[in-house]
Amino acid sequence: MSINKLVVLIAAFMLASFLGSMPVAAQVVCDPSPITNPTGDCDLDGIPNSVDTCDNLDPNPLLDCDGDGVPNSVDQECPYTIVGADLVVGACTIDVGTAIFSTGCSLTEVLSEDLDDCAEGATNHGKYVSCVAKVTNALKKQKMITGKQKGQIQSCAAQSDVGKKPKP
Repeated sequence: MSINKLVVLIAAFMLASFLGSMPVAAQVVCDPSPITNPTGDCDLDGIPNSVDTCDNLDPNPLLDCDGDGVPNSVDQECPYTIVGADLVVGACTIDVGTAIFSTGCSLTEVLSEDLDDCAEGATNHGKYVSCVAKVTNALKKQKMITGKQKGQIQSCAAQSDVGKKPKP
């Protein structure tokens, strides 16, 4: 290992321990959303949040703008995760917890994308509900959601209008 890499590694650990030891009130929490904070530059790369595609390396590889526990340098799939956000299925909102995958995506984001795929691929309401059941059954089997959450999601999907023909 070169001396430069060693210096960077030591500096990163020192920064991490310093940030971790700061009182919560002293820690700067930035809003990475390009909608609610368009002029901010959460990753300090000189590109405002509103136009930042997050495809560059951050000056600080340990920075975690959205606070999901996954550094920006790794968090490419879901850079604006809202930890603990509820899942919306039809007219329902369901609390699925605060699980975050190694990609930086929350369980809510992964489920939302899967359910959107079900909606896009459904030729009728029954196909949509069937697809949602397959997704939630698999997640329950993997212990990513509880039986209660699975039931809530499936019930809300069944009550939704996805795949139904509009009434004249």
